[in-house]
Amino acid sequence: MKNLYTIQIIPEGSTKVSIYRIRRVWIKLFGWLICIIAILLGIFIWKFTEINVKLTNSWKLESDNEWLMVRHAEYEATFSDLDSIYAIENQIQNILETYLENDSNKIRSLLDKNRLMHISSKKVQLDTDFEAEMNLNRQNLDIFPNMLPVMGGIISQHYSEEHKAVDFATAMNEPVHTTASGRVIFAGERGDLGLTVEIDHGGIRTLYAHLASFATKKGVNVRKGEIIGFVGNTGNSNGAHLHYEIIYNGNNVNPENYF
Repeated sequence: MKNLYTIQIIPEGSTKVSIYRIRRVWIKLFGWLICIIAILLGIFIWKFTEINVKLTNSWKLESDNEWLMVRHAEYEATFSDLDSIYAIENQIQNILETYLENDSNKIRSLLDKNRLMHISSKKVQLDTDFEAEMNLNRQNLDIFPNMLPVMGGIISQHYSEEHKAVDFATAMNEPVHTTASGRVIFAGERGDLGLTVEIDHGGIRTLYAHLASFATKKGVNVRKGEIIGFVGNTGNSNGAHLHYEIIYNGNNVNPENYF
């Protein structure tokens, strides 16, 4: 009976013997079952531990991300306030220098009339037609002219059918910045516009006129915000100011929609 195992059970203090015969195959099956259960239990514990670690890391990352978003919002608000304060301060100083005016009422009137909303990075409400035309260019903000060409200036003449540009009144030799990255396609004298720089941004061109001098030349690739010249009074001009145009597909558009 080699295929059988005999198990005898003798209770303590008793002479009664219980005898059980179990086939060897059942012993082997029971052993394999115990091994399989142990392996599955080990895998379950390992996976459960791994999932717990991932959940813990996920919760921590989510908490850190929320903290960073709050800090980022605070920094954005702080920098926005600082930009606004700086812009208003420069506007007041330039008004005093340009108009030699000490009358506080007149200064306030000029500010109310010409105040620039210095929030170019947040201005997303554009005209419907303009929104459709510029949809592709928004994919690359580096070539999208959405910044002011001069800091601290005030608008002395707005865009109109007769005047397809925006004029910024500011002090002589104030730096002029390119409002988007591109290639300088013209830098020279251009009739009534005086010393002029024109830059191609790929479908959009910007023009800066009445400059006092250049800080770039034709054929040069310039980066957004780079100084390309200095405010002047050349050409047909009645005072130091920058004449700024944006040309899209050969047609002038209102630059104030881009600030």
